[in-house]
Amino acid sequence: MDTQNVLTKLKLLRSLPEEEATVCLPMIQAAAQRLEGQRTALGGDSLLESAAAALVNWQMALTEPEEDFTAGDVRFSGRNGAENARKIWLDAKNAAAPYLHDEAFVFRSIP
Repeated sequence: MDTQNVLTKLKLLRSLPEEEATVCLPMIQAAAQRLEGQRTALGGDSLLESAAAALVNWQMALTEPEEDFTAGDVRFSGRNGAENARKIWLDAKNAAAPYLHDEAFVFRSIP
């Protein structure tokens, strides 16, 4: 997985200028490592990069205010931002699922 591709996809999701996007590199690297740790098959790099970008997008959305506010001439509406980002993350993760270990299913022996 290429972190520069993840960064490019994150910039598309959030409309980030270059200088703001590079600040996100530690989060991008952590998301890429998290998904690489769950990887079970080769291939699917583009899907995994999209999932990593969606995960960072969701994490960033969780730090943003949910209410509306105005600062001078600028109005911010944060309604549903985190929920929408979560939906994007889940959709991207589901698309990459064939390449990831299923954390919700476990084989255990019966005593």
